[in-house]
Amino acid sequence: MMSWNGAWRAIVAMFLVFLLHAPAQAQRKHTVQQGQTLGMIAKRYRVSVTNLAAANRLKKTSNLRVGQVLRIPPKGVVYVYPGQTLTGIAQLNKVSVKALIKANRLKPDATLRVGQRLELPGYSASAKATKARNSVLSGLVSLERPASQETLRARLFGKGGKPDPKARRRLGQFLRDRETGEVKRPHPRLMRALAYLADHFNGRTIVVVSAYRSKTSDEGGSSRHSTGEAIDIRVEGVPNEVLRDYCLTLNKVGVGYYPRSSFIHIDVRSKAVYWVDWSRPGEPPLYLPPGESPDKYDAGVSSAVSPASL
Repeated sequence: MMSWNGAWRAIVAMFLVFLLHAPAQAQRKHTVQQGQTLGMIAKRYRVSVTNLAAANRLKKTSNLRVGQVLRIPPKGVVYVYPGQTLTGIAQLNKVSVKALIKANRLKPDATLRVGQRLELPGYSASAKATKARNSVLSGLVSLERPASQETLRARLFGKGGKPDPKARRRLGQFLRDRETGEVKRPHPRLMRALAYLADHFNGRTIVVVSAYRSKTSDEGGSSRHSTGEAIDIRVEGVPNEVLRDYCLTLNKVGVGYYPRSSFIHIDVRSKAVYWVDWSRPGEPPLYLPPGESPDKYDAGVSSAVSPASL
C-alpha cells in the first residue's frame, strides 16, 4: 500500500508534468509563408539557424514549402545537428561540458543522435514553464476599441490561473455588439489567448476591430463571433504578419489573415485552422491557399479552402 509520502510525491510529479506540457505546446510552431527561409524564421524567433534546422531534421540550406509547419526550439533547448559533439555544443552555448552532461543525465562518452533534444544548464524546463504560465495567466491586458472610443485595462486571470469573474464581465461589456448593445461573456480560452498576446508583445495595446456579434447582427448567427469565441484585432506597433505568425503558435485556434484589411481574426475551437482571405473591405470573401496570389481570381470567387463557420 502506498505511503502518504509516496502519494504526495506522485501528485506533485503529475502537477509538474502538467505545468511542463500545458503552456509549452502553445509556442513551438510556425507555419511557413511565401518567401520565408530558415534564416528569416530563425531571426524572428531569436534562435540559431542550426538549432531550428536540427529541431525539424532539416539541413540549414533546405528549401521550405509554403504551409510547412516548423517546430520552434524553446529558449534553453538545443537540438543536435549532424556533426555536432557535446564539446562543440558546450562551446557554442558558452557552458561547460560537465554541466551539459549533468543537465541531461548523460554519460561522458555518450554518442549524440541527430535531432536529440538537449537542455542547457540553468534552463529547467519545468521552472520555465511554471514562470511562463504564471506570467501569462496573470497578464495585464490593455485594449482599445476605436468604434466606441473606449479603452480597457484589466488583469484577466487571478492567482490560481482561473478567469477573474469581474474582469470577464468588464471584458464582455467592452466587447459587446456594437449595433444592438447585447453583451455576452467571452469564452475563457479567448481570454487566455488575449493574455498570451499581451504577454508576448510586452503589454502593447490590442486594438479591437470586431468582437461579439449577436445572431441578429451576424448574418445567420453561425459565426464564432456570435458565441463569444472570436475577435478581430491588431496590435499597436506590430505588423499584422508578425501578429499572424504568433497567433499560429497558439493551441487549438482559428487564425484568419486578411492581407488587404487591417486586422487578424482569431478564435478558439477544437483544432487549429488557418486561412487567407484576399477580399477587400466590403467585398465577398476570397479564400486562397497560403502563398497563392489572388491576381488570377476575381473578387468573390472562393476556393475550396474556405473555412467553415468563421
